[in-house]
Amino acid sequence: MVHRNFEQTEEMVNHLLEINSKLDILEEILEADSRNIIGPATNLLPIHFHINRLEAFRNQTMHQAKKASAASRHKLTRMFERLNKLSDNFEAYIMELARNVLPLVRAGYPQVVVKLMKIVELEAREDEKVATIIELAKNEVDTISGHCYPACQKSRQDGRSI
Repeated sequence: MVHRNFEQTEEMVNHLLEINSKLDILEEILEADSRNIIGPATNLLPIHFHINRLEAFRNQTMHQAKKASAASRHKLTRMFERLNKLSDNFEAYIMELARNVLPLVRAGYPQVVVKLMKIVELEAREDEKVATIIELAKNEVDTISGHCYPACQKSRQDGRSI
């Protein structure tokens, strides 16, 4: 148990130490691609993939830091500000590409539209997962507290419990 905790802590520290260099690379690639909206967007999917991994790490880290001091949580929040800005810049890039779908296709880059749709599909799936988790958590809280709202009542009428 102690060994596993040590390994997890060591892994988290290494990720925290590496995050700035990863952000440097991603910011540079995004900046270069953003200058050429009507282009091949060859880095679109890799940037999305790496941002998602960094955001998952941030979310996990912040979740684990819930019991840490306010100062530690604040320091972590500051450490992830660049990631938040990169995410915002990537979202702006995606929106700019989406506004230029027709020019992209006309210029011979229909694969960019396919990549955009893939990202939209992946994000929609993630949103559905989050919504399901939130709904399950609400139902669990409602069941524990003795409240039963429409979804819970429907399940009870069907003979199921949530």
